[in-house]
Amino acid sequence: MENLMWTDDALRDSSGDAFGRLRYAQRAAELIHSTHSFETSAVFGLSGPWGSGKTSLVNMIVEDLQKKHSEWEVSRFTPWATSDVMGLLGEFYSTIAEVLPKKRGRRVRKALAVTASVAAPAANLIPYAGGTAAEGIRLAGEALAKLPSWEVAFGKASEELKKLQKPILVVVDDIDRLNGDELLTLLKVVRLLGRFNGVHYILAYDDETLYRSMMSSNAVSSHDGTAERFMEKIVQYPLFVPPLLRHQQISRLNSGFKEISRQTSDDGLSNRRISGLIDCFTDLLSTPRAIDRYIAQLRHHIPLLPPEEVDDEDIQLLTLIRVSFPSLFNTLPRYRSELTSGHTSELTFDAGSASYRHFDMEPLLEVAPVDLRWSARNLLVSLFPKIAENGKLTTYMSQRRQSVQHEEYFDRYFAMGILDHDVSDREVESAVVSAIEGDAAKLKDLIIGQSDELRGLVLSKCIDPANQPTTSARRIQLAEVLVPIANDLPVNDNVFVSDQDRILSWIADLLVGADKETSVDEIQTVIWKFNDLALRLRAWNRLESTIEDLPSSKSPSWHDGVTDMIVDDSIADFLEHLKTGDDAEIRSGIGYQVLYILRHRAEELRTSVRQLFETNEVDLSTLASRLTSARTLMGASPDWQLSPDFDQEIFNQIAPPGDAPWYREPILRVDLRDLSWANRRKFVSGRVNPPPSDRGEGV
Repeated sequence: MENLMWTDDALRDSSGDAFGRLRYAQRAAELIHSTHSFETSAVFGLSGPWGSGKTSLVNMIVEDLQKKHSEWEVSRFTPWATSDVMGLLGEFYSTIAEVLPKKRGRRVRKALAVTASVAAPAANLIPYAGGTAAEGIRLAGEALAKLPSWEVAFGKASEELKKLQKPILVVVDDIDRLNGDELLTLLKVVRLLGRFNGVHYILAYDDETLYRSMMSSNAVSSHDGTAERFMEKIVQYPLFVPPLLRHQQISRLNSGFKEISRQTSDDGLSNRRISGLIDCFTDLLSTPRAIDRYIAQLRHHIPLLPPEEVDDEDIQLLTLIRVSFPSLFNTLPRYRSELTSGHTSELTFDAGSASYRHFDMEPLLEVAPVDLRWSARNLLVSLFPKIAENGKLTTYMSQRRQSVQHEEYFDRYFAMGILDHDVSDREVESAVVSAIEGDAAKLKDLIIGQSDELRGLVLSKCIDPANQPTTSARRIQLAEVLVPIANDLPVNDNVFVSDQDRILSWIADLLVGADKETSVDEIQTVIWKFNDLALRLRAWNRLESTIEDLPSSKSPSWHDGVTDMIVDDSIADFLEHLKTGDDAEIRSGIGYQVLYILRHRAEELRTSVRQLFETNEVDLSTLASRLTSARTLMGASPDWQLSPDFDQEIFNQIAPPGDAPWYREPILRVDLRDLSWANRRKFVSGRVNPPPSDRGEGV
């Protein structure tokens, strides 16, 4: 992307005319020349909004006037560069004096100095012996005492100017920058104190700003036409800057977008949104300065983040809001949750169901001018489609994951960088690619070494479809790399879906997405890398849930074979755990393990458990102890304790039939924080009922 610096400089001549205004400038120059007379003075007013190109058009008028009529002298007066009213008057007369011939104009400059002294005794006067206005002298006290009346002084200066036979055009630009008093003083100068015969004026201003300044000084009343009538007395020939036509706006915008565009790995949807919202652009960027200033902002902001990290069109739309409605833009970060979710945190109840109240964006739009709110509303809905009325999504919304409408990307659009609580998409992609190639170090550091909040964000980006391998071998390779990472993540039962659960689901999706003819051994190699049976079962359960959603024709051939191995391993592990008694490993998930076995081979499990009872290797308290669970309060430190709930239903499925005396033993008081199997056996005493005599043999 070419790095061009934008400046707000006006055109110096017609060579840079991009809007076809040269013909208008030529006609204006000819009007000025044709109306000239050494017997009078005329004022031309060029009006146009700020940024519309008034100064450029003035320069083109002056260029053509002097090119075709070389006798014209042009003097530029900058009234807002002076510090006070007296300085304005002194500078005004000096401006005229500067364009006079050095020798022939000496008498005129002296006459102008006297006139200025009468009009503004405190002002810096005109150097009538040569030099510049900054070298102006003041008349001595004796000279001041001998000053003629203003009318006599003005007539003398006019007569001397007429003798020179030199047409003069005084250009007064940006008069709307003056405060009320200064503006009225300037208009008085042009109307009365400066109307020398043969001296013409062209005033450039924005009507709206000019009238507002005049109203602030109480010179005119608002909305009654007095401001317009006041200017009619000053300006005889009103001119205007031709407004940009729609096709000119679009052409200039397209040139700017082309300049700042960059190649992205997009999905072909680029520029559709901008085209669909073009009315917002033409509504808000109506002048050349507004368009160029907007493009300059984009030129600065877009390179701050790589194209893979953001949606460039979102930056374009947010920047349009920022340059057009700065107050609205500054408000948006405070409504991060509402804008990205489309609702507030307030619940509403309707027909017995609860839902969050839809977020109303209208109060936000009150900072925008009424006539521009339509554009502001459309831009917000395009950026945050969930806030659309009635939940109707707009077609002009981003299709990219990295859009500002997604909460995890919102902040970077306002910080224009990746903050401490964010992580680069490029970094995540690089880590996943390395893991696919067998190097797990970067991915492990990226996941294991993060805070819980940031780890969730990392995983969300890792699991993005764009980061998934496409070949069966690479999917299996990545799954195999992920298993040790899942092993190292902490178990967190206090959340609905833990980070470990998300990785297990990722592994399941990778394996199910592999070729359905993949060998049983390849899948088993991955699954058996889980360091405990409970985690292996959780992963396999997610895999089976994914397979259930597939058409039967796409069901993998390796599924049944690996399932049999897992069930075999689960039965053997559970029976061994029972036989080990109180010395068995303390671990969670045994109830889940039993339930999994019952779902696949219930009768085999019942038969095996019955045999252990028949050989007196296991008793009822040991079996029941395996069906107790531990819990901790949500959000509390991991201070686990036994849960008062006992899984009677699973117990009924596997316990030997009969009403043994053990069922009638009393309930014992135990330390609920003691999770040992011996304590659990005491805990279940008196809390377990015998299985029903008419127990079915199914689950």
